[in-house]
Parts: sequence; C-alpha cells; structure tokens
Amino acid sequence: MSDNTPSLQEWKALYDAALEFKKMECWNWMWDSDIFGVQNPETGEIGYCCIMGMLGEYYALALYLGTEGLEGYLKTRSGEFSPENALYIQKCLMVSFEDRKFLKKQDLTIIKKLNLKFRGRNEWPLFRSYLPGYAPWFLTRVEVQFLTHALQQAIGVLPWDQREESQPIASIRGSSSKHVWGFQQMKQMKLTWLGS
Repeated sequence: MSDNTPSLQEWKALYDAALEFKKMECWNWMWDSDIFGVQNPETGEIGYCCIMGMLGEYYALALYLGTEGLEGYLKTRSGEFSPENALYIQKCLMVSFEDRKFLKKQDLTIIKKLNLKFRGRNEWPLFRSYLPGYAPWFLTRVEVQFLTHALQQAIGVLPWDQREESQPIASIRGSSSKHVWGFQQMKQMKLTWLGS
C-alpha cells in the first residue's frame, strides 16, 4: 500500500460515517443552498459542505475545498456554468448514494473487503474527488480522512438545524453579486446565531 492509499480501517470509518449520515436524511429539510463549513484538523483548510437530495433525484454531500471550491460552487449556483459543465470547475470531495451500476470494480472490492451489503436504488455509497479539468477519481488517504471528518461533523451538528425554530446553518441567498450569509455556532450544546 502506498502512503497515499487509504487503509481498510480508514475506508471503514468513511463508510460508517456515510451510512450514519444517510440515515439522517437531512436532504428532507436542507436545500443545496444551505451550506456549512468544516475545518480540516490536519491542514486548517476550510471545506464547505452542501447537501443534495431535496428534489428526490440525487442524494449526496459535497465538500467544496477551500476558496477555489467555494467559488466553483457559487459559479454553478449563479448559472455561470451549466450543470453539465460544472464538473470541469469543481474542486470537491463527494459522497453520493447511487445504484450499483455506477460503482467501479475498485469501489466494489472495498465494499467486499469491509463485508458490507447494499441492495436497491440510491443505496450504494460512492466516493469521488473532483478537481478542475480532471475526470472524477478515487479518493486519496488525505481525502478519505477529511471527508470522514466532514461527515462526522454533519452528523453531530445538522440535527440541530432540523428543529423548527432553528435558522439554516449557513444560507446563501441572492444574486451572484450579493450573497447573504448566516452562521451558527455551538456553545455548551446551544447553537447561537452569529448574523447574516
């Protein structure tokens, strides 16, 4: 195993986090315009998480990497790039829940080694790295670690956003030239609205 290849234990942690995240079905109350930031504990880089699935077609969490990733997300949301062309500007890590036919041999090998079983539509976790100008690819060790961390943070924080009186964790509204941001902070198990 190369230094860049995730260990089986790291894959297990990622699959465990992804499956726990899927159980939450937070796409039932969050839009893809509601985002939240997660800091990479190793590098300090901020990743911006976007949850997709409110329309019931595609279920995923995208982790947009740094300023470049966030800018790609914003350009896509503003309509500057069509969804078909957005693939070529994205800088993100993604877990999506797919049909088996979309997984590659390498994905299926990891699932088999972990003794996991999936059946049905939109049930198979698929992990990919998206870099501008490149085809989606398998995750490196560092990417597996950061995506695992982001999913664990989502599992810990997002249930707070489901409550009726809660504001979105972060919301981007408005035209491409003006965005309104709002963030919440957890202090002593209470979320505090920090502004918009």
